[in-house]
Amino acid sequence: MIEPARLSWRDGQPYAEAFRDIYHAPDGAGEVQRVFLQPANFQALLRSGRPLLVGELGFGTGLNFAVAAEQCVANKVHLHFVSFEAAPIDPRTFLDLSSDRKAEHPIYERIGEDYPPLIHGWHRRRFHHGLITLSVFWGEACAGLSQLASQQQRPFDLWLLDGFAPDRNPAMWSEDLFHRLASVSTPGTAVTTFTSAGRVRRSLQALGFEMRRVDQRPYKRESLAGTFRGVGLEKTDPPKEIHIAGAGIAAASVARELAESGTSVRVFEASAQIAAGASGVPITVMHPRLQADGSASADFRVTAYAHALAACRSYLPANSAQPGRGIVASGALQIASPNYPLDRLTAVEQRYGASGLHVELLSARAASELSGIPIDGPALWFRDACVVNTPAFCATLFDHPNIEVQTERPLSAWPDHPTILACGVGTQAFPDAEFLELAAVSGQLDLISATGKRLESLKLPIVGNGYIAPLPGAEQRLDRSFGVGATYEYNPWPATEATERNLRNLERIAPDAYRSLSVHKATRSVSSDRNPIIGSLYSLDQRKLVDKFVTTGHGSMGTVTSHLGAAMLAARLHRDFIPLAPALDALVSPLRFRIRQARRGYRSGATA
Repeated sequence: MIEPARLSWRDGQPYAEAFRDIYHAPDGAGEVQRVFLQPANFQALLRSGRPLLVGELGFGTGLNFAVAAEQCVANKVHLHFVSFEAAPIDPRTFLDLSSDRKAEHPIYERIGEDYPPLIHGWHRRRFHHGLITLSVFWGEACAGLSQLASQQQRPFDLWLLDGFAPDRNPAMWSEDLFHRLASVSTPGTAVTTFTSAGRVRRSLQALGFEMRRVDQRPYKRESLAGTFRGVGLEKTDPPKEIHIAGAGIAAASVARELAESGTSVRVFEASAQIAAGASGVPITVMHPRLQADGSASADFRVTAYAHALAACRSYLPANSAQPGRGIVASGALQIASPNYPLDRLTAVEQRYGASGLHVELLSARAASELSGIPIDGPALWFRDACVVNTPAFCATLFDHPNIEVQTERPLSAWPDHPTILACGVGTQAFPDAEFLELAAVSGQLDLISATGKRLESLKLPIVGNGYIAPLPGAEQRLDRSFGVGATYEYNPWPATEATERNLRNLERIAPDAYRSLSVHKATRSVSSDRNPIIGSLYSLDQRKLVDKFVTTGHGSMGTVTSHLGAAMLAARLHRDFIPLAPALDALVSPLRFRIRQARRGYRSGATA
């Protein structure tokens, strides 16, 4: 967890105690215009109509982003706004701030809802149906810029230098930081800053920025603005059309991400319907089973969960009268189990409880009151977890004018267009993808109806050794229905044996009388190291293959990890940086198998 800012208020202005400085003037939005946007001729950038990439040092209260985003929305211009903040405002404080500001700046309502938890590293959020993208880095700006500059291929249009005063926050004004900023600029890139310090002006000039002083009277004497005249990056256009093989949750997530950015997407599915594989399960819980051991896998999982919650928020029904879109906010309780004993649940709460992720360890009594049924021990409460009807949610994600889905039409070879493989273990049928270590693991969900009294009161999903989840809308029916599952079968079991296992697990979670209604079989794709596989494909000699990508191996976590995977692949296709620390990107990269196989040979599937 990252240490939040100590925020106070002085004469109605937000004030950073650590830096002894205000975040902005009393007329905050006016200051954004006259100091940052007008000197950069932001209106001319908007009139160009092309997607804009804006960088900022110092996210603070998010005001620069809000003002720039609202102008882009008004002009229907795509904006990717990238910001760095070493001491972010605490999520609870930011929610109060956003509530006060949303009347004047409506986008603050969504910023407050989707504000990232206090977890070090990158966080990416999308607003206005993908028209606006926000990427924030919680941590030292130089570290974040270093990660960005090592990957970024698309140049920035504008840099807003809005750290606290150089004498109070010198780390935000270092030569190294300015050098990295210049490295991802291009001739014409603008820079604006509140400060007029001579050393800042001279440093930027030395790196290729042609600087000028801007008269700011009567508010202050002057600020600085400039234009990059160095060599920098070349401007490139993203691909206009992408092909995707597969039509499950991984394919649907990346298709929607690309479609909202303006890219045309063609989806090819071998089966007669979408969500024919593991995504065919009609009810599952979007729950992350967090770890607290500080491993890369744990960090990837928590980042993916926070990303998924934000990515799915716009699809949640506002009320019970709104038509279902395949996903419902329910919350979920995780009870102790052999794989997750109480000490592990406690460690998760201690690590993430104060981060703003809304994870809390409840007493048995509080958990019982919340769930509606007796819980015999402490339970971890995930306030924002969701129940997902995966086929229906996939259909929702595919429902976009830039997406064309063709069923009963498999891709049997690489087409000429950039292509993403999102077809589970079927990925290995493609040349250049055979090396991926994947196994098919069967699973079964049982739909049951409660005939006893205990489950009649169950209000939300309970996760333990397996899970039980009320079907959305089931409380309006006379026969309360639930999904119970899901088995993990390395060799497929008979349906009756799988049902027996699910019901045995249910006895441990919520013993009651019930009858079986139906069973649903599906096959997951699981990697040999249990981590997803997301990124570019690589040749035997470990060279990156052009325009060949994959997202698979999500196992039981597809509803959690597919959305971050979509953001990672969209970034690669748009020549942007990956919103993830290099160690986490390497954790899920297909390259890891080429590296391991060079050392110890091919290892097939997840059971090795």
